[in-house]
Amino acid sequence: MRSRFPLLAIAAIVALSALGFLTACTACNPSLECGSWVFSGTPRGTAPFEDFPLSSAFTFTPSNCGKNCQCPQDVMIQMASVYDEATHSYKYPTSSYAARATSTGWAIDRIDGEGYGWYGLINDGKTFDPLWNTPGSNGTANTLFDDPGGWPDNIVFYSLDVAVCFSPSPCQNKILGYYFWSWTTDSSGTPSTFIIGPAWQSMETEFQTALSLWNTWAPTSGVEVGTSGISGEPSLPHAVVFPTLSDL
Repeated sequence: MRSRFPLLAIAAIVALSALGFLTACTACNPSLECGSWVFSGTPRGTAPFEDFPLSSAFTFTPSNCGKNCQCPQDVMIQMASVYDEATHSYKYPTSSYAARATSTGWAIDRIDGEGYGWYGLINDGKTFDPLWNTPGSNGTANTLFDDPGGWPDNIVFYSLDVAVCFSPSPCQNKILGYYFWSWTTDSSGTPSTFIIGPAWQSMETEFQTALSLWNTWAPTSGVEVGTSGISGEPSLPHAVVFPTLSDL
């Protein structure tokens, strides 16, 4: 969520320290990881002028999960949830996020005007904006770029990055890995990192719910005009539904 934004409820996670949560979650079943992640970023500034410039990179190595599949192009889907500890409510950057959000605030993260839920995919359905997502392949990193910010004090921002095989191949529309990251602003507006690391299985369920809600919302979204600035980007009459996605 560049300009803004589990069977464990978010409010419950907030109540735990990052260390305490991770300790408590050692018994959680890990999510699928058919490769490796490299996450980099440091929050800066003070709310409401804080931000968190970051990159989240996944390198597909199918042998890591006992598979053998060539994926010519894997890309990201991101979902996010923003929780206000002061008001005990979820926050959304626009009404379209709220319209497709789960009961725990998660929504597929795409800027208004872009009709595809694939992170960085513009409205031609084939071009990924390199400012957002540089696609990968077997042994080559698929990298998401984000810079969320502009939230008030007492916010906890959660995100799940999901690597998926995009190009036609035996593993097209297969999920290759999941990565969870989060950050907070305290009562004085100071930002800091929170829980960051490979995800756990309950997040897979939350992700499928967010996909379903995107698909319900998409035909009603209205015109998606295109916002990338890339020459020739078309408008779409409405957002585009996802195909069925499942773990490799």
